[in-house]
Amino acid sequence: MNKNILLALSVLAITACGNSNANKPMDDDQPKKVNMADSIAGDWIVTGDEATNEMSDTMGVTLKKDGSAQSINMPTYQYRKWTLKNDTIIMNAVSTAEGMPADTAVNDTGIVDFKANTITLLGGDIVYKRRQAESNNAGK
Repeated sequence: MNKNILLALSVLAITACGNSNANKPMDDDQPKKVNMADSIAGDWIVTGDEATNEMSDTMGVTLKKDGSAQSINMPTYQYRKWTLKNDTIIMNAVSTAEGMPADTAVNDTGIVDFKANTITLLGGDIVYKRRQAESNNAGK
């Protein structure tokens, strides 16, 4: 008798530990986690008067999904990586600008506005705007 009770309790314990969601279909109405790296990855271009200089009219940064970054047309200011927490982005760069010590580490902190597709750097007038994909690449 004790063996039967022990066996029954063991079976109940094993079934209780099983995955109760294994046979349930996924609910499409549940909110899905948004990968922030996917949301912010892409080219971000300087807007306004800052964009017009003798080197190029297109300067900015490419933010990659893996957390690395690359400057666009800024040979003396090389972005290396980025991190995002909520709507605050920190972009790490190395500056070799004239008058600065060689390979000076710089951290640019900005606020990301996902609705307006902008990154506004704190302490300055620099605003990056997301570059839209060119129409000839739309089918690729």
